[in-house]
Amino acid sequence: MAPPIEHFHPEELEARVQYKTDGRYRKGGVDLEKCKLMEMVQYDCWPERRGSGSVVKCKPLVRLFRKCANGLTVETTSWEYLESRW
Repeated sequence: MAPPIEHFHPEELEARVQYKTDGRYRKGGVDLEKCKLMEMVQYDCWPERRGSGSVVKCKPLVRLFRKCANGLTVETTSWEYLESRW
């Protein structure tokens, strides 16, 4: 089982990525705006009917990431949405 993940508001993302998982500060810091924006599409699928002849329906879920030069990759889907509203 994966360890529990702490939830936080997207506004905190820029401050949170400045630190590694062990609590140490990332040398040189991270500017998410300068990291390459990438996209991945996942699908949420469910059976529409049960039994014979059932149809599986799927809807796309777009996930956005920032890939930084230091190897750090951060999901920024909510953060990008929040930034686009300003």
